[in-house]
Amino acid sequence: MGFEDSPKAADLKDGREEYAVLKLPDGREHKIKILKPKIGEESFLDIRDLHAKTGCFTFDPGFTCTASCISAITYIDGPKGICLYRGYPVQDLCAKAEVLECAHLLLTGELPTSVQRMKFETEIKKHMLVHEKIKAMYANFTISAHPMAIMVAVVGGLSSIFSELDPADSTHRWLACTRLIAKVPVLACMAYKTSIGQP
Repeated sequence: MGFEDSPKAADLKDGREEYAVLKLPDGREHKIKILKPKIGEESFLDIRDLHAKTGCFTFDPGFTCTASCISAITYIDGPKGICLYRGYPVQDLCAKAEVLECAHLLLTGELPTSVQRMKFETEIKKHMLVHEKIKAMYANFTISAHPMAIMVAVVGGLSSIFSELDPADSTHRWLACTRLIAKVPVLACMAYKTSIGQP
């Protein structure tokens, strides 16, 4: 694969905890933990306990200064043109990796060995068949329906076919992922064919 020239992102910055202190108008002080990412220079103020401990909320119209999650999968710095998946530059993955290698990387955090890749490909191919009830959904869309609108409805419909899955069970989560990876390309082709009036 040739990823020697694009090392994964560095591990956590040193583990020391840092805090900022918020002084409230009534004289109370609230310690806010400062989170440091593995990559990048930003600092994040962890305000999850702010309301519980102070009775205050933050006000951020447009969500312009608020991070909604911590991601172990993606790092993006738009102004610097950096986009990493699991620490690998996306442009390197596009040039050197196959689609299912990237899918394995996103799911597990590691690029697959050749044995893991073959096993993963076999698992994906096993789930490519689309249930007849899902196929029947396509008959309900008009010829001019946008393929993305069709995809949204059909992918949502998959949950009614695979309702036995328990999101708390890691094996079920893996199964849901592999089913989606396998079925979405097939469903997308069917959505496109439906949108242009072909069977």
